[in-house]
Amino acid sequence: MSVLLEELIEEFQDLETPEERIQFLIELGQSLPEFPKEFCTEEFRVVGCQSMVWVVPEWDGKTFQFQATSDAPMVRGLAAVLVSAYSGCTAQEVVDLPIEKIFEGLKLKSFLSPLRSNGLNSMIKQIREYAAGKLARVAPTSRVAVKNSTDYGPISGHLADIRSDFPVLIGHHSSGLPVAYLDNAASSQRPQVVIDAMNSVYQQHYANVHRSGHEWAGMTTEKVEASRVAVQQYINASSPDEIIFTAGTTASVNLVAQTWGRSNLKSGDEILLTEMEHHSNIVPWQQLCAELGCVIRWIPIRDDYTLDMDAFHRLLNEKTRIVACTAVSNVLGTIIPIREICEGAHRWNAVVLVDAAQAVPHGMLDVIEWDADFVVFSGHKMLASTGVGVCYGKRALLEKMPSWQGGGNMIKSVTFDGFTEAGLPHKFEAGTPAIVEIISLKSAIEYLATIGSERILEHENLLAERAIEGLSTIPGIRIFSPPRAKKCGIVSFAIDGIHGEQIARLLDARGIAIRVGHHCAMPLHSKLGVPVTCRASFYFYNSIEEVDRFVAAVKDVV
Repeated sequence: MSVLLEELIEEFQDLETPEERIQFLIELGQSLPEFPKEFCTEEFRVVGCQSMVWVVPEWDGKTFQFQATSDAPMVRGLAAVLVSAYSGCTAQEVVDLPIEKIFEGLKLKSFLSPLRSNGLNSMIKQIREYAAGKLARVAPTSRVAVKNSTDYGPISGHLADIRSDFPVLIGHHSSGLPVAYLDNAASSQRPQVVIDAMNSVYQQHYANVHRSGHEWAGMTTEKVEASRVAVQQYINASSPDEIIFTAGTTASVNLVAQTWGRSNLKSGDEILLTEMEHHSNIVPWQQLCAELGCVIRWIPIRDDYTLDMDAFHRLLNEKTRIVACTAVSNVLGTIIPIREICEGAHRWNAVVLVDAAQAVPHGMLDVIEWDADFVVFSGHKMLASTGVGVCYGKRALLEKMPSWQGGGNMIKSVTFDGFTEAGLPHKFEAGTPAIVEIISLKSAIEYLATIGSERILEHENLLAERAIEGLSTIPGIRIFSPPRAKKCGIVSFAIDGIHGEQIARLLDARGIAIRVGHHCAMPLHSKLGVPVTCRASFYFYNSIEEVDRFVAAVKDVV
């Protein structure tokens, strides 16, 4: 605890009435040094306060010093207490300081209105986020330790307990048979903790965010921003400001294409895509090429269904401006060497966008280790709700990109003559966000952390290998799968003379859910020489018994 804070506590203890404390608080605010006008920007504004509040951190590499101000006298006084408490602290000390208990000791919280309590909590939260951002840079490896902290051992030994966390998995097909849900690459199921987190918002404090100053709005805003921090830590980004919430992976790709793309691409520039891409990472670039005259060049796949990295390096040249590639193929399950992609692209001053929709459910995502410029993914494939996605971008790129959609929340000010954009991340988040869906992300991430990414991949590959072994005995079958070391739990196949739709329907009659079609990857299917494939996609809550049911059913279909 700082000397200044200790002195403040002593002075507050000498005051006997609430009126005296309020007056002293106002005087504290008046004693703050004059706040530089150049810091009164959206970047330093505290979101969630009814009044205008700004907090500016100064970091010397070891400790923080803070400046703050507000247009409300009492809130300015609260800011003065926080400046005294946190200035001179290391990042870890900022995170660990029990500031809520300190305010209770000052006998201030008891007579703060809900609006002012929201403002105080928002200031505390923003200061802690500044500190958390520094801790993330200083010790990025701590993220891995947290994510794999639960010593489960192999998932198979705990599968019954894990499956009991998912209410839908006890359900039955209309035939009366138990459902084997093997369509996880399309969308995952949700554990009870995620369902409860969403229900609690609707039942206890739902309100719009970043706007109203009442208690429910403050609580909901805090949970939305807590999810932003959770995402930042899960993917190891440097700052929560680099996390943009969108409607999903598709919306995130379009955001980058329509902002970075329009600002940086011109006729003759080249965009590299892989032959494995999902339509959401093809069509936005094709639209841009049709309008601007840039050109798409395709990185081929090898006969073993891995990416041809030699061809990738040959395709790179001075015209290459962006490489947009999947991290994991949603058809083949192939894991792409993203770090090598980024290193190669950056040597030619090109940026890299990674479609991580099929990677993030398994935890195989570290944006700093990859050195990716943009990373996009959806919540619904990683235990969270539909309707929410993430677009990560390096701060230097995001700050130069123009806003995409106009409306509320993405502005700092609006006049009859024009508008000024808000700072990051809000300038890309126009309108009311998917509030409850965003909140679901934090619970999903926390649940995934109890499982651990290494265990998830190990279990998925065990199931996939079992499926491939069984399916391989079927005459006329083609299985599209790379070597085990380069894949996750996706198994796609086609059988000569039998349409995939017939297979899927007959499996469904037995309570086995797979997907059939081109999986939004028509160019890849054209390359494979098949119109559609059947796809079984496994997740950590699937069992060996479900795999065996699936293989037996396919054999019976044939």
